[in-house]
Amino acid sequence: MKAPKYPQYLPTVDHTKFPDWEEVPFVDAGSRGTTDKRNLFLPGSKHKPITPRLGEEIDGVQISDLSKEGLDDLALLAAERGVLVFRNQNFKDVGVQKQLDTVRHFGRLHIHPTMPYPAGIPEMHVVFKDPNSTAPRLSSIKPEETQSVSSVVWHADHTAERQPPGVTFFVALEVPPSGGDTLFVSATEAYNILSDEYKKRLEGLKIVHDNTSMLEYAASKGLPARFSPSTQLHPLVRTHPATGKKFLAAIGAGEGNGQPRYIHGFKREESEATLRLLNDILQRSGDIQARASYEPGTVVVWDNRVVGHSGIQDFQGDRRHFVRISAMAEVPV
Repeated sequence: MKAPKYPQYLPTVDHTKFPDWEEVPFVDAGSRGTTDKRNLFLPGSKHKPITPRLGEEIDGVQISDLSKEGLDDLALLAAERGVLVFRNQNFKDVGVQKQLDTVRHFGRLHIHPTMPYPAGIPEMHVVFKDPNSTAPRLSSIKPEETQSVSSVVWHADHTAERQPPGVTFFVALEVPPSGGDTLFVSATEAYNILSDEYKKRLEGLKIVHDNTSMLEYAASKGLPARFSPSTQLHPLVRTHPATGKKFLAAIGAGEGNGQPRYIHGFKREESEATLRLLNDILQRSGDIQARASYEPGTVVVWDNRVVGHSGIQDFQGDRRHFVRISAMAEVPV
């Protein structure tokens, strides 16, 4: 196998400590977007739904050339459609500063608490799998005691932050010939399919989100623990500031594969039963899910508030190299 095409984005382990996040004002870029997305869907561009309820595939638009108004339209479309798959992008080649500045339009850039980043670029999280690599696999997620039959682990990113990530860029640097896709599920549509009576019962509930175990496990393995542990209380039913639509902020909750832990004020059995039902809806409802596939030049943008996702580790013998850049959003309401 040839050497990596983008060595400047290879993962490095850096134990730099960062100040804990402080709450900052946030205005959603999507609140400035246009209903017809006139600044995003430029002449000559093409777009189509991935499924009726989730996702949009876009071609003929270069993210790197978008105006501020175009980026506002992108944010609104991501809030409405959940995940956007941009094809034939030059974004991987425009340089680090341009990449970071583009995502910074949507909010303060997140730094992963534990995982490797490219040398000197803490705002980028590296996703790298190479069968020829001699380095140990770097993961701050404690493995299960028994192996699962599936690689699917549904979650939303870093929900234990005071201001969890919103708009997220996932930039393909090298992709396998097939496989390595990402599954997405709409938390907005999951809420919509509930009965009105059940929706009433969920209103006002809050989930405890906690990343302590991730940081402790990382430290036990000699990996970075860049921030203090964070425990937050966020609403189970949230409202998106740009669309006004409600969604279920419960993906992976109570299952040990994410940072949402339990419903505040409920007894254990009550919390487990409620979260099991909600995650059955989120994880098993194929009609509110979509699958993003990758090819050279693909950039996938999602709104981490309104979708859950899972990578699929179904490829063997090929390199898969991505960088993820995430903008932190509002304090959940």
